[in-house]
Amino acid sequence: MAQDITDLMGFYATSLGRHVISQVETMLHSIWPDLSSRNFLGVGYPIPFMDYYENTRRTIVCMPAKQGIIHWPDEIKNACCLVNEDSLPLPNDSMDRIFLIHSLEHAENLHRYLREIWRVLTANGRVLIIVPNRRGVWARIEETPFGHGNPYTMTQLTTLLKQSQFTPLKSVRALYSLPTHSRLLKNMSSLLEKVGPSLLPKFSGLICIEATKKIYCSFPEKKAPFISLKPVQKPAPSQI
Repeated sequence: MAQDITDLMGFYATSLGRHVISQVETMLHSIWPDLSSRNFLGVGYPIPFMDYYENTRRTIVCMPAKQGIIHWPDEIKNACCLVNEDSLPLPNDSMDRIFLIHSLEHAENLHRYLREIWRVLTANGRVLIIVPNRRGVWARIEETPFGHGNPYTMTQLTTLLKQSQFTPLKSVRALYSLPTHSRLLKNMSSLLEKVGPSLLPKFSGLICIEATKKIYCSFPEKKAPFISLKPVQKPAPSQI
């Protein structure tokens, strides 16, 4: 079940939440360094990371109805809308980049949900999905948003995307620190973030996959013109 919008906002206002923002933004910069000419869609609760996407051609945020919604950006025209996961209010092939966070792990019908993402993504577009790692500690702690919903391993997420007509392009792991507010353990966060990728690569808190949509081109079968092989019967001469 998706967390309430107020719980998500409260988490990202804490020092632990700000650490998550820092780690995720570092990963986003490495994968999508420039989106200035792209139509961008954020799905779930991407608001803490949206400062990075202010310079896109157009930005829209879709939040699931069971989660709730807030006004964003502040003091200017709202760019957020409340949606059902299997019905996005967007035209086909309209979004160049789609970013999912606090989203897929709460979906009730995975394939219908991903089919909607597939529908609105352009032919050469990219989707970036971040979910809790099933092997990581963060997925086991309910005090964080990543301890709710269905976590995934990298293999499980890769398989799901392939079954939903996506081609995985790049996989990344992030968040090796411990999900704790303890000052003593928090001081170890920077060390864990540095040594985690080499010492414990499969035990990150988050996994991320960038993918593109599969497009199958088929040509209609041409039918040969019908030619009768029966001899043509000449009409009998008229009798006088």
